[in-house]
Amino acid sequence: MERKQNIALLALLCSVCFIAATFFVWRTVIASRPTISERWALYIENLKPESKIVVLSSLQRYAASKEFTAKLLAVVKISASIELSAWADVFYYIDAENLDLWNIAWDKKSRILSISSPEPDCLPPAVRTETIEITSKGANLVTNTVFKLKKEAEILKDELSEDLLTKARQSLRDPELREKVKMGLAELGGKFCAGILGVEPERVIVALAGD
Repeated sequence: MERKQNIALLALLCSVCFIAATFFVWRTVIASRPTISERWALYIENLKPESKIVVLSSLQRYAASKEFTAKLLAVVKISASIELSAWADVFYYIDAENLDLWNIAWDKKSRILSISSPEPDCLPPAVRTETIEITSKGANLVTNTVFKLKKEAEILKDELSEDLLTKARQSLRDPELREKVKMGLAELGGKFCAGILGVEPERVIVALAGD
């Protein structure tokens, strides 16, 4: 009788040890799995090694104008104005170099991915040179004045490139544009869920740092 009790007790101890060992292994496996934020970081790193996630591109028309004076026969001053306009491609991006500024959460039950990202920025607009148009007012056909006009037009091209970036960044305060940026990031989040988590999200919620 005592021997049977000892056998039963030993079997019980073995069962307890097995359950405990299984639980420990399960906890270790779970703990070793990358978090949703770590998986997002790896996904972005493989997708965009340059750490800039372009979430929106836009074709916009910009214009700049300038007034100047040119001397005619070194005596008479002639006032003129010049305007330069062109189409430019603007690419809005979110910096992913420091992923500590991001917050990624995944609700497995509701299949909702929540993304909180840094503020977007934009690359220097790429001017489509073939669309540049130059118009002038008050320009005289005298050679010196025409030469001055051409010179001012070249200067204005350089000034336009600098001005474009300022105007493009100002557009980041536009609520409609910010919504488009969120849509672009939400689309990327959906691809992350399908490709990395293996499930289509029910919803992707995006928040920008400045919201």
